[in-house]
Amino acid sequence: MENIVNEGQTQVYADGAIDAQPGVNTSAPYLNNPKQQLLDIIHVLFKQSGKMSDVVPTGQNQSSKITHGGAMTDQQVMTILVGMGIPQQMAMSGIAKYHAISSQSNIYTENNNQKNHNKMKFTLTDLYENVVDSINGLKAMDNDNSRVSYSVKESLTILENAIAAFPMKLKNADFSAISEELENSVNPDLKFKIARNLYTKLAQSTWLNPISELREYIMESYNNAKWEFRISESIERTSMQKGKLIESLNNDLVSLLNESDVKSKFAVIAAKNPWSMDVKEIVNEMNAEDQKIASTANGKVVKILSPVLESENGLTFQLHGKNYTYDGKTITEATVTDPRFFDVSEGLKMFSRTGDILSLHGDNGKSLTYNITEGTLTMGKIDLSNVSIIELKESLLATNFSGYRNQWQNDKICKFFESVDLVCELDDFTTIQNQEFADVFLTMIGVQEGIYINKVNPGMKLNEMIKIDTATETVNIVKEFINFDISPILSERLLAENNEKAIEENKRKDLTDSISFLEEKKSEVEAAIKKLGETEELTEALNLLAEELNGKEKELANSYISEKKTKDDYLNDGFVEASVKTASQGLKVRQEVLVSAEEYASLGDDDMLSVIIPKNGKSIVMPKGDLEVKI
Repeated sequence: MENIVNEGQTQVYADGAIDAQPGVNTSAPYLNNPKQQLLDIIHVLFKQSGKMSDVVPTGQNQSSKITHGGAMTDQQVMTILVGMGIPQQMAMSGIAKYHAISSQSNIYTENNNQKNHNKMKFTLTDLYENVVDSINGLKAMDNDNSRVSYSVKESLTILENAIAAFPMKLKNADFSAISEELENSVNPDLKFKIARNLYTKLAQSTWLNPISELREYIMESYNNAKWEFRISESIERTSMQKGKLIESLNNDLVSLLNESDVKSKFAVIAAKNPWSMDVKEIVNEMNAEDQKIASTANGKVVKILSPVLESENGLTFQLHGKNYTYDGKTITEATVTDPRFFDVSEGLKMFSRTGDILSLHGDNGKSLTYNITEGTLTMGKIDLSNVSIIELKESLLATNFSGYRNQWQNDKICKFFESVDLVCELDDFTTIQNQEFADVFLTMIGVQEGIYINKVNPGMKLNEMIKIDTATETVNIVKEFINFDISPILSERLLAENNEKAIEENKRKDLTDSISFLEEKKSEVEAAIKKLGETEELTEALNLLAEELNGKEKELANSYISEKKTKDDYLNDGFVEASVKTASQGLKVRQEVLVSAEEYASLGDDDMLSVIIPKNGKSIVMPKGDLEVKI
């Protein structure tokens, strides 16, 4: 008996081997341009790992189950895809594209990683352990007699000085037993202060692995306790001032560092101290965070530094290589003649930025570091904050910072710091950087008469400033150019334009705030009952609060139910298109439906899965075998 494979078919063996397809034009465009639906399915398959042991490709008997303990191989994924009826070449191109995307971006794992990071709690004990680990790592490197040893010794000095700031209890202690006790017995600001100082002082030694790991730990801690760190910064600034008001504010802020719900409790302190500029700044940052999305898969919000000149004509600034003037109403391209403006502009191009720190690595192994917020300038351990420009140049020459071939750089550095007071962060602008193409930007500037948008794409030789009349149109333009939802930032303008989506989101926000308030009051009444016992008044109050809370929760739930999702909404949520093979439950053959890519890939033909009918948004359950996924 001859075993003949027909043209266009693929032979899949029980061991996962796949023969090449005979008679197929593997270079055909439709076979080499995998759609997102196929990539979603491939991602699900690779993610399943051992859970896929029960999945058997079509045409194989049950004895040919795929079993493996680790991640799926390309061959195993190919076996399943071909068994699902996907052409071999299309499956191969899909796997190749998936790997290419995964190697360039964290798009498929970013959310899970973030969830894991959020579980981390920043403690003094953990910080101490990480510092000790870095010290041990550097000591292991100190045996190297090469040029590395100088930087190692310098970093060791910084770390050992930091160790001295920790409580004596930590030395030779059982960390697991002492952590909670220690946290409650020391100034809660101590760990934040130590971490900030270490992060700044070690910036010049990030190429040493132990230092890089420590700074990554500190940055991760900052991301998870952002507002505690910001409050700690405020404490450090105001502690240098005197007065009863300052002292009272600092005491409140220090006590806040031990609280779990920092944001809500900070609002109370802010209301008591409206005179404090530090407090007001943090409140504004908190409000901004509540209104905007920091990043998406396609873009992230970044801050832009620029020289800024103030004149009777308005404010002149630089944005992505072009100069503009803002007169309070309009933004126009400007011609600048002030040499200080160009000195600062050229200087900013030389330095790299990390948060509030500008740094420039010199030929002498040291880094010139400038703190934008504090106005401090250091070169290694040398404090240059208060030196004259002539003294700065002499220091650069004496230490051979720029090397003999780059002496011209010293003049640019000196000219930059001579006019560094012109440097400003463009706080009122919202700049979004493309995650995939780092030189693609979009900057949005709101004015009274509308919104200006600056679109930058060097590959398309595009750098234009345009004015948009409405927030609704702005949202659409930004979405089209950089695939970023900017509507949370423009919520007030969208509400003023009676944008339906913005109105609905604002309603949900109000309901969420009401629910939080009612839950807090309910907890207070429950605590009173526990302490004082049940009384008629307290019981009535509890019942009223519970009734009101239940009503608000139902209203919030109904707001989502009433919102009909579009086909695109489902596709963006991990669904894929499918067609009906066998008519059932009122569905016709070849009728279009939507199914979860993950659910479809993990179930057998006889298993039931949920199906969305895009025309009316209804959901029904039917056998997987009655469906065929569209690729």
